Amino acid sequence: MNPGDLASTLVVFLEDRHGNALVRLPNGTKTSLPHECLDLVEAGDNLPDHVSRDDLTSGPLRERFRRPAPSHDDPLLSTLAEAMAHLVAAVDTSTDEEASPDAASRWFEYPAHLFDRLSPEDRQRLADLFRGAAMKEPEGPWRDALLEVPDGFGLDEDEG
Repeated sequence: MNPGDLASTLVVFLEDRHGNALVRLPNGTKTSLPHECLDLVEAGDNLPDHVSRDDLTSGPLRERFRRPAPSHDDPLLSTLAEAMAHLVAAVDTSTDEEASPDAASRWFEYPAHLFDRLSPEDRQRLADLFRGAAMKEPEGPWRDALLEVPDGFGLDEDEG
């Protein structure tokens, strides 16, 4: 496991605490998490008598109880993608005096690394969100710059 890798653990929801979920961890300690961190939510009484960790981390049982992923219509996701697209286009269209190419390359290195780690489906979703942001703009050079963002991060390249 590396820093930044996704990890999951089974927790027991105890109560809502100031807008966060208070949960009990497997070691018995308690912590609070944003509710959106809990992607598998089900009352224990509704689960089969014997449920293993593997049952809940893969396979049909997980799919049955998993919360749906955010859709393209998720306002937060769309807003973040639109903001990112505009930021990238602003840097890409700036002069060397406004933003040196070396600095711009460093700024986008980590986002590119994160995007490369996405599944092909999520890379395509992100590219679609970036293009959707571009299509909100009138035709012209700014829209064209926004339409270059997915290609700049290689989001449409096949993983084969």
